[in-house]
Amino acid sequence: MSSRCRSFSLVLALLAATAGAAFAAGGAVEGQVQDAQGKPLPGAAITLLAAGKAAQSQTTDAQGNFHFDGLTSGVYAVTAAMAGYAPVACPGGRLLSGLTRRFELKLAAAGGGTVSSCVPATEPGS
Repeated sequence: MSSRCRSFSLVLALLAATAGAAFAAGGAVEGQVQDAQGKPLPGAAITLLAAGKAAQSQTTDAQGNFHFDGLTSGVYAVTAAMAGYAPVACPGGRLLSGLTRRFELKLAAAGGGTVSSCVPATEPGS
């Protein structure tokens, strides 16, 4: 085998190994929960739902952020709820292994006339 063929084979092997590591790493769903004025909401209850999988739950941190990682490819929906605020459900978004899907959620005060909303943000790394 010529050195040129060996170099090409080595490059292909490295590319395959890198792609395999990305898929093995799993994907992530993350985001931030804010009030209607754009202030972070710490302590909001976040639930991650996927068809055929157990729901995962956590609360937002001091900056209103949440993060679920190690997820397999699939369609994931996110819900957010907090006392005194109208809950919101984000429709399912497709997640591919190795990528991150981000959601921005705004919770409106309960009975305040404003509707809570969810916006799928750009996907870092995609």
